[in-house]
Amino acid sequence: MTNQAQLSLNDGVLFVSLLYSAVDMQFEWEAFDRCSSPVHKWLLVSYVIVLTIRLMPLVGMQFTSDNAGDFLLNLRQKEVVPRMLVYFMWLIVLPFYACWTLLGSWWLRDVMTHTPHCIPTGAHTCFIAFFQVLSYLWILIHAALGGMAWMLERRLRKTETDYNQVADADVIARWGAGFGQMAGYMSLSEPNTKRQGLSPTEIATLPEAEEWLGVSENAESHGDVVEHECSICLNDVQVGERVRRLCGCGHVFHKSCIDLWLLRNAECPLCKRDVKAGALQA
Repeated sequence: MTNQAQLSLNDGVLFVSLLYSAVDMQFEWEAFDRCSSPVHKWLLVSYVIVLTIRLMPLVGMQFTSDNAGDFLLNLRQKEVVPRMLVYFMWLIVLPFYACWTLLGSWWLRDVMTHTPHCIPTGAHTCFIAFFQVLSYLWILIHAALGGMAWMLERRLRKTETDYNQVADADVIARWGAGFGQMAGYMSLSEPNTKRQGLSPTEIATLPEAEEWLGVSENAESHGDVVEHECSICLNDVQVGERVRRLCGCGHVFHKSCIDLWLLRNAECPLCKRDVKAGALQA
């Protein structure tokens, strides 16, 4: 996806073309005034909207400290100005531009039917028709971007809901109360059909967590204490901490660590064995 926060040669061509057309219409304003519908005014407003849509990401990126990802796809901008610009774009500017373009199509049809002679000679009619086609393409592209932004936001909310469902006292104590808050769509892992995580309900059906005793099988004769490191947080599992021993492979992790892992990946982080399949075989 192209970076919308950088000016390009196409932006320069767009600006020069719209400026030339706007200046040209000013010299023939009286001719357009004789039209049955104000297609010239429609064009000028459309030019302003197009430039606004293009400049909004550029302006927004000047007020944000997070340059990751596409500006318009992130509905969770941290700063107030970028967040207002994103919502202003999707909730006001794009719907208005779509309605305005439909109105322009109606006006152009009315002019061509009743007062076609009002349009000055030259390429104005062809240019207006061509600009309308580009406007509809522009709307479709940005509508697709808006739909993608909404889908990403839904994924973020679902991920946060899953995190909150597995959050217990141990999870909050280890990772903090705000661990389940996603900063933006870049926080989402890439979808992988082979390694999808378990749902909170599926995780809850796994064997219950047990208290980690940390004592070896021959503790009665030697009194040895088993030292075990959780391979997720890389901290030693202390006596009395809640753990989860995965079925099938038997690997042990902090419950607060492995439950969050399983939301994203249904395989043991050490041996890559399918956790759900191991639970069914147990």
